[in-house]
Amino acid sequence: MEEFEMKKALLLATTGLALILAGCSNSSSSSKSSNNNNNTYNTEMTKGNNAVSDKNYAKAADHFESAVDAKKTDKATASEKQATNLVKAQKSMNQRQFADAKKALTIAKSQDNGNKKMTTRAKTMLTQVKTIQTNRNNFKLDIKNAKVLIKAGTNDQARSLLEQVTKFKGAKGKYYSDLYTEANTLIQSLPATSTTTDANTTDTNNSSNTSTDTTNSAAGTDDQSNNPAAKGHFDVEKKEVDGKAITADDIAKARQQLTDQGVTTVGAWSDNDIVRAIKNAAADGRTTIKPSDAKVR
Repeated sequence: MEEFEMKKALLLATTGLALILAGCSNSSSSSKSSNNNNNTYNTEMTKGNNAVSDKNYAKAADHFESAVDAKKTDKATASEKQATNLVKAQKSMNQRQFADAKKALTIAKSQDNGNKKMTTRAKTMLTQVKTIQTNRNNFKLDIKNAKVLIKAGTNDQARSLLEQVTKFKGAKGKYYSDLYTEANTLIQSLPATSTTTDANTTDTNNSSNTSTDTTNSAAGTDDQSNNPAAKGHFDVEKKEVDGKAITADDIAKARQQLTDQGVTTVGAWSDNDIVRAIKNAAADGRTTIKPSDAKVR
């Protein structure tokens, strides 16, 4: 009997020891797994942040996703969402889907627990999208008005509007290339400018008129053939303001200023109207013209 009791006690002791040893083993394994997860998390978060610094948001999103798999935290989850929305925004912008880009960027900008660099980048891209949309709207209006002018046979003014599109810096880039192509195609369809011929004719006429004026003056006659007012062009403006010549580029910029102010009939304004507006604005101490500046003062 005593022998049986001893064997029973020994068995219980052995079982208890086995359980204790198993518990220690599981605890050690769990601790090791937890440490591995923490190491993976930290490594992936670091790689993700480095990718953000390089503005490689697709790569960053992949690393943040791996970090979430290792250890799901608010920071890792937020960073993954933010990077993913920046990728969506870039893709939408490249496809000229600007409304979708703005939506993704707005979410990225307002992401709780997000990456500060990605928040700043989202704000910058939002500003860029808005600028692109404004430029595109102005270019579309220029092209629309140019088409009206072409139908009316006012080719020089149409050309001036279209060149505001084709000469814009970055017009051939991915955000504007479709409008550049449309504007350039219209320019190519216009007849060649006759500036050179007109200049030669004007020089000849001026030479002839000078001789005639001298003769008429000597004869005491009052020939007004060389007076613009005699031909109804009494409001012809001298292309000069404050001693500086008003260039074609100045005129184009002024037209754009009117377009930016919502003037939809800019194409109907003659260069003479624009020159007058520039001079009147300068007289008021302004470099930006207003629709009212075209009035004769």
